[in-house]
Amino acid sequence: MKKRFLRRSSFLFLFSILFMSMTLLSGCVTEYKRSDIQKIVREDMGIKNAVVSDTYREFEGEDGYTDRIWTITVNDSGLVFNIIDDYHWGMESLTNSLKNDYNEALLAFVQDNRPDLKYLKINTYQEDGIYYGEITGEYNNAEELKNCKEELDILKQSFSDLGYPDAAVRYRFEYQHPLRNVTEYVIDDADVFGRTDTDESYESMLNEYITTVLDYRYDDLKNFTDEQIETALADYKNRIGVYTGIQSDEKLYEKDKITYYDDIIANKYYYGISFGSLYEILLREGYEPTGDFWHYSFVGKDESVYEISYDFCDYQFLNDDKTGYRNGYYYIKDGEKIPMSAYFYNHFTTKEIYEMTGLKLVDIVETE
Repeated sequence: MKKRFLRRSSFLFLFSILFMSMTLLSGCVTEYKRSDIQKIVREDMGIKNAVVSDTYREFEGEDGYTDRIWTITVNDSGLVFNIIDDYHWGMESLTNSLKNDYNEALLAFVQDNRPDLKYLKINTYQEDGIYYGEITGEYNNAEELKNCKEELDILKQSFSDLGYPDAAVRYRFEYQHPLRNVTEYVIDDADVFGRTDTDESYESMLNEYITTVLDYRYDDLKNFTDEQIETALADYKNRIGVYTGIQSDEKLYEKDKITYYDDIIANKYYYGISFGSLYEILLREGYEPTGDFWHYSFVGKDESVYEISYDFCDYQFLNDDKTGYRNGYYYIKDGEKIPMSAYFYNHFTTKEIYEMTGLKLVDIVETE
């Protein structure tokens, strides 16, 4: 009886392994028919007068799987777009999902009827018959950001006037940081992302820009009023405060012994306190740094001389894939280069600042 039980258990185990292998190979795949695509176009997308191609065509996607493209023609306008049956690896097995290029195709379709734009660019192209496109803009200051927003509103109105009020085209306004492309990591703080079917206000865009400038202490800071800064920081959580109590463990800091600065902040993505913000803190706390927010030096609590600069970015960091090196940030302590904890970091943690200065800082407002 015992041997028979073991044989049966072994068989069930092998069967389970085989079943799992077959499941992983087949995956969770849905086989879409033309009628399914028609239903999606009419009911989900709300396009009643469209014709779906009789069959799909196949092409190899970027991930190496064979995808399927159904072509849809809108009768009254002649607009042509695609629904893509995208096959991909879904964590544990092969799977597929539907996506479409309707908005990108629309952007190309109305090309001759779009208004002339000065601050925004519209990029459209086709690859493997699929439409790609987005609206982009660049800004260096608040006025240029406002111009981008105003042109976006004009463009959105033109979509509505042409009969496409629900067009959901992606847009991106890029803030041209002084440090934007210094390393392989592109600093995109204060970039504005959205779609033309949503309505983000200029004020919210401006607030993102202001908090980014405050974080790095860029020269743009002088262009904002105290009222604008106060508005931008109304709900900002990554505020910097100085603890004046006797506790050494930050978890034990008494809240009534923390004084927050009105206009010095930490990074909103929790990178810490920037080189520029540390300079401003040192000024206010009596450390008398020499230089400016971009490049300065000071004497630390252990009498070491620290030199910090946004220009210090040629330290050789080993790539994660071990195939080579890339330049990154460092600071200088008594003449020696000290690498930051990651190649793209130009922010210190509160612990690092305490080790250099003895200042007990916090970089987030704790709520009850």
